[in-house]
Amino acid sequence: MTIQPPIHVPVLLQEVLDNLMLPPAARVLDLTLGLGGHAEALLGRCDKAAAYLGVDRDPEARYLARRRLGDDGRVEILAGNYEDIWTDPQFLAWTGAHAPGGFDAILADLGVSTLQLRTPERGFSFRDEGPLDMRMDTNAGPTALEWIAEQTDESLADAIYQFGEERASRPIARAILRAHGEGRLATTRDLAQAVYTVIPREPAKRKGQSDPATRTFQAIRIAVNGELDRLAGALEAAVSHLRPGGRLAVISFHSLEDRIVKQTLRRLAGTYDGPGRVAPAPLPKVLKLIHPGGIAPSEAEAAGNPPSRSARLRVAERLP
Repeated sequence: MTIQPPIHVPVLLQEVLDNLMLPPAARVLDLTLGLGGHAEALLGRCDKAAAYLGVDRDPEARYLARRRLGDDGRVEILAGNYEDIWTDPQFLAWTGAHAPGGFDAILADLGVSTLQLRTPERGFSFRDEGPLDMRMDTNAGPTALEWIAEQTDESLADAIYQFGEERASRPIARAILRAHGEGRLATTRDLAQAVYTVIPREPAKRKGQSDPATRTFQAIRIAVNGELDRLAGALEAAVSHLRPGGRLAVISFHSLEDRIVKQTLRRLAGTYDGPGRVAPAPLPKVLKLIHPGGIAPSEAEAAGNPPSRSARLRVAERLP
């Protein structure tokens, strides 16, 4: 199958450029390379001595990013994800050769990509019918349908409630498993229809509300890909690979991601958010928060690029 690159507008691009403050010969780690939109713009701020390492678990995204970035000798692209890359021999070899003192900038653009959403065969969206896959790495792990088949009413409801913040999680879980048991669950539209039996679509559509299936799709996608399982640990590892004065920029797209990012960065900045007023032990202060409240897209960006509406950028700088 020929992979056609979708129209891709990097989210919060100007804000990322302004806040990462790259030196001309920057060493940059892009933990979620995607289609290479942020990479292309960041490399445009650098000279020929720069080095850019892009990581992505999606083989189609890596292919299209390489097409976009061409034969730029400053760029190396690795297969992997931001949770596990830290012990990968190729990663360690590259950093040892090109960034032994740490990175000047690290970027993580979390969540599902434009490519994944707009390719029905990937099964991420209910707007076009496709198989229930939802894997970011199509070569690893169970598909969404296989994952659902392993769930009980209780475990599926818990996942939908925890990862989708869906209050109707229990009846939705029962409806999904009922459809599966009756052989009516094979595609993204089948999954959406199971949700609509609990929360009808038309009333939400008339009121201008989001599609009732949105939260359930988000929850199952997060569960299938383990998106939140080790996010905090990955952020800590990223910080350890920053040089003093280097900056970490993280873009999240829903409250669950953003909460983990915010709390992790605040803790690494020495701020205690746990129970009681005093931390049980002194917190290491290794970061300075830039824009502590995060950065949301401008009204113009949100209007012109709808996927950016829920995005939030958080930036922190490594202290000496």
